[in-house]
Amino acid sequence: MRALVFEGPDRLVLRDWPTPRPEPGGIVIRVMAAAICATDLRIVSGRKTRDVRVGHPIGHECAGVVAAVGEGVSGLAAGDRVSVCVVVSCGQCRWCRADRENLCAHRRTLGYHTDGCFADYMPVPRQAVERGNVFRLPEGVSFETAALLEPLACCLNGQRELGLTGSDSVVIFGAGPIGLLHMLLAKQQGCRRVVMVEPRPRRRECALRMGATEAWDPAGFGAVDEFDAAILAVGVPESVPRALAAVAPCGRVNLFAGFAAGAIASIDPNLIHYKQLVVTGASESRRRDYADSLELVRSGRLDPAPLVTHRFDLSEHRAAFAVAADGSGLKVVFVARTE
Repeated sequence: MRALVFEGPDRLVLRDWPTPRPEPGGIVIRVMAAAICATDLRIVSGRKTRDVRVGHPIGHECAGVVAAVGEGVSGLAAGDRVSVCVVVSCGQCRWCRADRENLCAHRRTLGYHTDGCFADYMPVPRQAVERGNVFRLPEGVSFETAALLEPLACCLNGQRELGLTGSDSVVIFGAGPIGLLHMLLAKQQGCRRVVMVEPRPRRRECALRMGATEAWDPAGFGAVDEFDAAILAVGVPESVPRALAAVAPCGRVNLFAGFAAGAIASIDPNLIHYKQLVVTGASESRRRDYADSLELVRSGRLDPAPLVTHRFDLSEHRAAFAVAADGSGLKVVFVARTE
């Protein structure tokens, strides 16, 4: 089969790769759609190294068709349309028992600890199948849309940490794919005011078309004590003090995006102290976040499909990553070639 193999910083190579066979209890998926994540960009550029295996295919946002099942698998069969929650937890550690399986002390993340989905086929190990990380896709949910369930589930986890409710006003820093998913979730939740802060005019226009209340250039945004909540959907340290200033007393701030290793944000701790702010983080998602995201899409209450702006074959990976990196598109998806 074909696979995009990460061979080191700025070296992502399309190679012939052994087609995986299912391990006992595991399955193999024929990848029909695989989306490029900002984390993939950080991996390829060399800015992210944790859990990254050099010399293996990468990619973790995907959907496809079960191509083969291993011995002992029940409930899944060849031909099933599926997508996968990539955080595979142990179910036994203190974090799993506390409904924090995304922080599992022994977790394995598909596409990091296993070969990823930027390939014609992707293996899903026994533990993922047994833990219920494989989800059947209902009719009407396309492969492309299902490939966005993983980032949507991560956003849902972040908003749950933030305690976002329908009566809240929220400001979101960054109107890229993640920021827009946060905006769609906040709108679906019924938030009375959803404001985006984004430097690119095209993305501000897109945010307004998709339902944002307002969209500001960072240069013109100076809100103070104005919002109930703030979400950082971009890893820009300079946005942290602006978010702390923007929320009102008893406000909440979620540092959703990952920051570059060693990044430092200078903040006034008195903003947190005197305004009694709550600052949270968010990392990955749980199976229940994934299941709830799938239900939001299945029911039609949230439609992430407009975020897909570009489609490529694996053979066009250089162009695909260029579009994803320069910000001229939103979600860039590899789609399976027809044969």
